[in-house]
Amino acid sequence: MLRGPEARLRLVSGLLMLALLPVLGRLVLLQIIERPQWDAEVETLVQRSYALPVPPSGVITDRNDALLVGNQPIYDVGAEVALISDKLAAARELAPLLGRDVQDLLEDLEIEGYRWWPLAWGVGGEAAVQLETLKAERYYWLTLEPKWRRYYPEGTLACHALGFVNAQGYGFGVEAAQQRFLRPQPFERTGVVDVVSNPFPEELAQGGLRAYPGTDLKLTIDRTIQAFVEGELARAIAEYGAYGGNILVIDPRTGAILAMASSPTYEPGNYGQYSEAQRHLFVDPIISVPYEPGSVFKVITVAAALDSGTVGRDWSYYDNGAVEYGGVVIRNSDRQAHGYQNLQGVIDRSLNVGVATLSTRHMGADLFFKYVRDFGFGRKTGIDLTGEVAGLVRLPTDWDWTDSSLATVPFGQGIAVTPLQMATAVSALANHGTMMAPYVVAERHYPDGRVVTTPVRTLGQPISRATADHVAELMGNYVANRLENAQVPGYRVAGKTGTAQIPVSGGYDPVNVMTSFVGFGPLPDPELLILVNIDRPQNPVHLRWGTQTAAPLFQRVASRLFVLLGIPPMELVASE
Repeated sequence: MLRGPEARLRLVSGLLMLALLPVLGRLVLLQIIERPQWDAEVETLVQRSYALPVPPSGVITDRNDALLVGNQPIYDVGAEVALISDKLAAARELAPLLGRDVQDLLEDLEIEGYRWWPLAWGVGGEAAVQLETLKAERYYWLTLEPKWRRYYPEGTLACHALGFVNAQGYGFGVEAAQQRFLRPQPFERTGVVDVVSNPFPEELAQGGLRAYPGTDLKLTIDRTIQAFVEGELARAIAEYGAYGGNILVIDPRTGAILAMASSPTYEPGNYGQYSEAQRHLFVDPIISVPYEPGSVFKVITVAAALDSGTVGRDWSYYDNGAVEYGGVVIRNSDRQAHGYQNLQGVIDRSLNVGVATLSTRHMGADLFFKYVRDFGFGRKTGIDLTGEVAGLVRLPTDWDWTDSSLATVPFGQGIAVTPLQMATAVSALANHGTMMAPYVVAERHYPDGRVVTTPVRTLGQPISRATADHVAELMGNYVANRLENAQVPGYRVAGKTGTAQIPVSGGYDPVNVMTSFVGFGPLPDPELLILVNIDRPQNPVHLRWGTQTAAPLFQRVASRLFVLLGIPPMELVASE
């Protein structure tokens, strides 16, 4: 039996053990049972998701490295409002830089219950430079999150070719079509960070972490040529009171596009300021808006008839001014009969009856429309731009086919093509029968230093070299002998005019037309093909033919471009 001090010692020890049991239980709970939960919470305090600053998108240059689309640094601006001592003074100084009212900004700076508050988005230019200075010198509580905004130094130049991409990733032109290359590769991960969620230097160095900028693009477009072509197009539209127009310049040997101009234009850098009713301006007419080509299509018909062997080079017919086929009477545009005519006469006088005779009496529907398809009509060219359409070709197997199409399509009526399709098809005549695929991206310059050149590719050979060269000769004779206002002094060029009626509900517009000219040179080995469209010329009224509007525009453009590209005149070539 325990007595005295020994009993009291044991009692105290027991009580202490009982008192320690909750503590021991709590330790077991924390160290063993709940340890995974607490480890996770500790982890979130030192390791958080973070991202490196987003690098810029790839820049776009012309073929001579002139900048067409770049990147402008901007800031999203905020403030750690609890750290501001004189908020009224800050509001007065910052308001003009942020484009805000002083009182409105002061309300943001005085907001309660928030440690940080946003003040403005997308601040760039001189204002951004001043904000950087203020933050460094006095306003340490300012937060400037760097971002990038696309920058178009030439304004509207080549707007349809360049295009844009909106915040949702949709857009037009090269910007949209090449977005998978232009877009930067940001870097995000979870790692060790400091109290404001910035990664420590050793964390960054550990894995050699890096965000990659976008891939730079060099285009086939020549800025100087593009600017000149746009100026000439604007001049012609003003001169003829036209609704708009297009000029397309291609190297027929490769398919490289040197210029593609359309009017009206827009500013891709300010696309968000255009109303819903104005957004049709974003669409590129050269690849996205089909039209009936009219008489320029006759060279395709002549080439098809010759290449198929259904007629020879010495073919002729008697033109009485009209021919009936499929219940439709085809007449020449001048409503005249021209007697005996050969292939040269068909092109020189642009005879509807002549090409309708070739298609209906010699070729037939299956053979003729085979050549129409071989020349690429009714299908996309595959150009590296967004928004290309296939146009419309009704074939004998289609439900809405009519027999009269065999007589009307040969002179460019009852078929819808894009300017790019028309130029690509005629380029086969300029390139000795081989049709090259059009393209605008010449090179891709990757962030790692690799340069990938776009290979040229063919779309096929719809006709033989002999046929192409002969039709090119016929077109050259036409310009040399009958179309002085398309001639280029010192150079021999080939071409064909067109004046097409415009389809409207129930038939064709009785007044308005689309005038056009497609030409190439210098012969015999053309280096340039130029297609011109003038949409609904109005002034003066009698100037409504391709020979009077589109041909002179071709002449002005070709005369200048041969010089700009250093193509020697025939006299110089002959003397060497």
